Amino acid sequence: MNQAKNLIDKWHEVLGSDDPKLLENIISDDAVFSSPVVFTPMEGKNITMMYLHAAGQSFNMEKFKYTKEIHDGMNSVLEFETYIDDISVNGVDIIEWNEDGKICNFKVMIRPFKAVQKVQEKMIAALDSLS
Repeated sequence: MNQAKNLIDKWHEVLGSDDPKLLENIISDDAVFSSPVVFTPMEGKNITMMYLHAAGQSFNMEKFKYTKEIHDGMNSVLEFETYIDDISVNGVDIIEWNEDGKICNFKVMIRPFKAVQKVQEKMIAALDSLS
């Protein structure tokens, strides 16, 4: 059974909402977030939520769109495109769901290199504003 396909609607609801509770409700306590700009995976619900919030501030969400979704078992891979300033960004969100229907692993990969540099610049600014 392809449970991830049924769960991904929760993630899309978070993206379309300004309610921080929605994100909090779908992230597991032991979630791991892997960023394209930080070498070490971040462990825990709070840091995962902080990085996802910062990513939302960094990306141009008005131009952000998922262009492809692949679901297999408890895993989802969502390809996206957006622009940050004048830099075209292409990437994937790799999401693993646990048995409780919560995100336990969230990995972001981005290309091209110029986009990675721009994301890093914006993420540092966004994370600084959160602390």
